[in-house]
Amino acid sequence: MAKINNISDFKNITSNITSFSHAYLFNVNSLDLAYSYIKEFAKMIILGNNYDENDENNETTIYQIDNDEYDDLYIVNPSTIGINTEEINKLMTYMETKSLRDNGKRVYIIYGFERLTRDVSNKILKFLEEPTENVYALLITENIERILPTIISRCQKLDLVFPNATDDLDRVKRLIGFLDSIILNGKKTIAYEYDYFSLELANRIEFYLSFEILEKIISQTINKSYNHLENDNYLCESLLAYPRCTLTNILNITNKLKCLIKGNINLPLLLDRYIIEITEELGLCKK
Repeated sequence: MAKINNISDFKNITSNITSFSHAYLFNVNSLDLAYSYIKEFAKMIILGNNYDENDENNETTIYQIDNDEYDDLYIVNPSTIGINTEEINKLMTYMETKSLRDNGKRVYIIYGFERLTRDVSNKILKFLEEPTENVYALLITENIERILPTIISRCQKLDLVFPNATDDLDRVKRLIGFLDSIILNGKKTIAYEYDYFSLELANRIEFYLSFEILEKIISQTINKSYNHLENDNYLCESLLAYPRCTLTNILNITNKLKCLIKGNINLPLLLDRYIIEITEELGLCKK
């Protein structure tokens, strides 16, 4: 399986693709971390493998794809617990409709493909067996063993491994320091945020990964408050001075803002907002 640490790794792996297949199956170890990369792959199909993101001609399309507003890109949300027949029928009707754009390319993405029932899988299988011209399927799974072999055989399979937050202890320590700074300095931490996020503010995927680590730090600190801790590398001792309800609220804030990263939100402004909301939450209680 190919290890993906950043967008450059992903582009190196996909750079040799000169002609896109009608269907790809991505076997991944994290749906959340795969999200931005699969969207990048959709851009490669729609705009061409070597598209220039700084080209003004691509600006509108890239913005619409990043914000799920591109009408020739259909996404089945990865948070869906089950994908029912009605949703798949809607998908197929949509993808059988011809594009009104000059390039005519339409892409559909299904996250958590292993969640499909057998009936729904068979509907997709028929579509893969008789593909429509200029329609491309991107199927993503965390459990390839649960997918029909006949579907796997009709897709180009790419195995991708994304970095495990537990392996990046230097980043964990840096983010614990970031939380310590908010506790100590409050909103003044905004002036120092580049010291903690110098790498992430230039890369949306890395920024998302750091928020996942922040979630784990806060979760592990909550566990410690219950006298149960899986890994003390993730413990933010400064937060232990606050009640569990406050820690839970901070965790909710972290999750809420993490979900916004997938869009085209300005990252420095989001980080400012995070610092302000955490500071205000901490200010609601006394140590």
